[in-house]
Parts: sequence; structure tokens; C-alpha cells
Amino acid sequence: MKKKFTKLTGILICITFAVFLLFLKDNVPAIWKGVCSFAEILTPFVYAFGIAYILNFPFRFFQNKVFGRVKSERFQKFNKPLSLVITYVLFLGLFGFFLAILIPQLSENISKLAANIPSYVKSFKEITNGLTSWLNERFNLDLSFIDSFNKFIRVNISSLANVSSIGKVYSAALNTVSFVYEWVMAFILSIYMLASKEFLCFQLKRIGAAFLPTKWLPTIYEIINVSDDKCGKFLVGKILDSTIISVMVFIYFAIRGLPYAPLISFVVGVCNLVPFFGPFIGGIPSAFLLLLVNPAYCIEFIIMIFVVQQIDGNIIGPKIVGSQVGLVGFWSLFSVMVAGGLFGLPGMILGTPIFAAIYTLIGRKTKSRIEMKGENAERVLEMDVVKSSGLTNMKAKVLKKPIIHKNNSDNENDEEEES
Repeated sequence: MKKKFTKLTGILICITFAVFLLFLKDNVPAIWKGVCSFAEILTPFVYAFGIAYILNFPFRFFQNKVFGRVKSERFQKFNKPLSLVITYVLFLGLFGFFLAILIPQLSENISKLAANIPSYVKSFKEITNGLTSWLNERFNLDLSFIDSFNKFIRVNISSLANVSSIGKVYSAALNTVSFVYEWVMAFILSIYMLASKEFLCFQLKRIGAAFLPTKWLPTIYEIINVSDDKCGKFLVGKILDSTIISVMVFIYFAIRGLPYAPLISFVVGVCNLVPFFGPFIGGIPSAFLLLLVNPAYCIEFIIMIFVVQQIDGNIIGPKIVGSQVGLVGFWSLFSVMVAGGLFGLPGMILGTPIFAAIYTLIGRKTKSRIEMKGENAERVLEMDVVKSSGLTNMKAKVLKKPIIHKNNSDNENDEEEES
């Protein structure tokens, strides 16, 4: 009777699961809409976590390195709130600087760019026509396809003449109630997250200890620790590094009197967050814009950005970001391409540190497994790749089986038994 009941229960579970799958299949749009609505509700929490995670690094700096060195017990009671206040005052100061100074200059640059688009179209046409004529005279090449490309570029650049309307739409989007609500709530929530991070982490540990197998917890803690070490330090270092690059480009443009200094320095700084491809993503459109203004500006910008990237790659980057990633060039490029293809620009920025965390965890597991296998694994690592004719000797060497030599009396006894 008990077996029949168990079998009936299994059949009912399978039927229920099949009905549930059919329900999901027939209501995918409604379910997806509900998931999106729920994700939209959680958006302020996601933003808050990002803000708190980034600000946790200066917060810990003030708490441990600055005020933590004061040995007065009475003062230590105010260590955490004082560090929190100073961290958010600096954050608000930088954010206010961004809104009060950078945004108006960017708006002015975009408006200027929109007003100058007709002259830039004419300049681009003259450059391409001159280049085509020179190549035809010099090398006698058929470059008729450049005319169609020229027409395509002119049409698309001319369509940007309405960029002022795009700016109005962007300004309206900034003033929407939802946008203000999300970021104001994110800012407030980030204060709570950062102030009570120890308590929140302890609650998560209690939940894990209560509902997860105990043997999983050390591995989970290791994954979290490595991910935080790789992603956090890389992201904060990269933001600081990109800010320095942006300031350097802006200062050079201001000294030389080159146009669109705020716009180009902002684009170069933001794109520098992307490993490998960032300088190209930010440099190519900036160089093209300066080419339309004056080809000499374009050449000067290319030389300048090359020098700045060399300084960044050899001096600034190693000092700030350091060796936190720990990946060779191939794996860094692999992580940027794969993560960028899957998740776009956020994937290109976060792909390298996330892959570095995975790479570190796999490396640790591999090392422990090799140590577990002992001498055989070390022996295999030292071997060269052999042809099929040498596999027997290689297996014997790895297995390390002793060869037993029989004495003469044993051989004679064996021969008598065989006869």
C-alpha cells in the first residue's frame, strides 16, 4: 500500500509540473511583464548596492587608515559615523561638481556640434574628394565606391542636425519623476546599506548556515571573497584611473585651445573603463570629430592620446589598479570579447574582473587537485607530449609499477608445470 501511494505521489508531481510548464508556455508575455515590473521595483536597490559598494572603499579608508589610528576609546565611538559622513560629503561634492560644471559644458559642446554639422558635412566631402583624387592620380585606382560611401556618411551626419531635439528629450528624461525617485531612493538606501553592512552580512550568513549544507559554506565564502577582491579593487582603481586620464586630456585641450575639450575628455575617460578596446572606442569618434574641424587637430589628438595611453599603461595603471586582475593578455582579451558580446558595455567593463575571479578559483582548485594526486601528477606535468609508440613506456613510468624478476628455480618450476 505504501509503495502504491509513493508511486501515485510521483505521478501527481509529474502531472503538476507538466501543467505548470504548459501554464508558463501559454503565459510567457504576462509572466515576463511581471518579472520586468518586479525588476523595475528593485532598480533603486540595485543602484543603491552599486553606490554603497563603490563608496565602501573610501569609507574603509577613513575608518581604518585615518580615524582608526586614533587610540582614544572615546573617539572610536564616533569613528564609523564620522567616516560615513565624510565619505558621503565627498561623494556629494563630486556629484555636485559634475552637475554644476561638467553637464552645462557638455550641453554647450553638443549644441555647438549640432550647429556646426552642415559645415562638417562640407568639410568631410572636401576631404574625401581630395583623397580620392590623389589616390586616382597616384595609383590609378578605381575608387568609385568611395562616392557611395561619401553619400552614406553625408546622409547620416545630416540626420544628426536634429541633435538639439535629442538633447531636449534627454533633459526631459532627467527631470522625470521616476528618474529622480530612483536615484534619490538609491542614495538614501545606500546610506543604510553602508551603515549597517556588518549586520546585513551577518543576516545573510545566518540564512546560509540555516538553509544551505554546511560543507558548501566555505566554498561560497571563498567565491565571495575572491570576487570582492578582484571586482571591487579593479573597478575602483579603474574609475580613478579613467578620471585621471580624462583630466589629463582636458588640461591638454585647454592649454592648446582645441575644440570640444569637455566633450572629448568625458568620452575618453568613460570609454577608458573598458579594457583593451576603451581607448579605441573613445579615441576613434573623437579623432573623426576633430578631423571634420581641422585635420591638424586630428593628428595632434592621435599623437596626444597615444602618449597618454602609454603613460597610463606603464605608470598610472600599474600604480592604481596594480596586479589585481592577474590575467595574461590573452585571457583579458577573451573576457572582454565574450562578456561584451553577451552583455554589451557593462559586460566589457565587468567581464575582466569577473573572469579574473573565476580564473583564480579554478587555479586554486587545480593546484589542490594536483597536490592531492602527488608525485604522479608532477611526473605527468614534466613529461613531453609523445607519439603513440611511446605511450606504453609513459604509462609504465606514471604508474610506477615494479617489475618482478623471477629466479631460476621459479622459472624451472614454471616450466615443469607447463609441461
